Amino acid sequence: MKMQRRDVLCAAAALAWISAVPAAWADDAPDPFALIVDLNNAVLDEIRRDPKLHAGDPERLRALVDRLVMPNVDFPMMTRMAVGPKWRTASEDERRRLEAGFKNLLIRVYSGALTSVKDERCELRPTRSRAVREQMVIRTLLKSGARPEPIGLDYRIYRTKAGEWKIVDVNVEGIWMVENYRTQFASILGEKGVAGLLEVFEKRMDEFAAQVKAPAVKS
Repeated sequence: MKMQRRDVLCAAAALAWISAVPAAWADDAPDPFALIVDLNNAVLDEIRRDPKLHAGDPERLRALVDRLVMPNVDFPMMTRMAVGPKWRTASEDERRRLEAGFKNLLIRVYSGALTSVKDERCELRPTRSRAVREQMVIRTLLKSGARPEPIGLDYRIYRTKAGEWKIVDVNVEGIWMVENYRTQFASILGEKGVAGLLEVFEKRMDEFAAQVKAPAVKS
């Protein structure tokens, strides 16, 4: 299937939670604007260097996520936001399984999109204000010599009490990733509750991954 413009390199949307702060950088409490740009480009470079990762190997992608992402992205918050009000009634075991299931879904849905990575580079959108706040949206552009128009990527981040920046969502040209999944999960949760969503995650993952709104990839 031919990839549409908005879908091209929506792998970067998956990298909303992949493009996390390496631990060595977090200790320096870097400027959040430079941090988002630098780590996006670092991840893109790694995809280009690693043939298996560039080919969309799920296990190689999982290794990248575990190494760079999970300690630095507020993934529990992302999962809680995607699940919505039902999160409050979930047990601790159900919450753990929801996080694992959501992570596996993201890896499955987006692994194929990594094959579209070519010469893209991330830059900040032109802006007059560089004020740093405790909660921010960092607006960037993904540019490529192969496309006349860049792709807009906006990152929602916040600063923890320890001074570290955490990514909690990404917007790909008007679509917030977590909100998008929350809409898709809502019907399952409304009909079958948390148990129904866990069943999808654990037993019907391939079927659901094929149905959710995600980047189209070449077959």
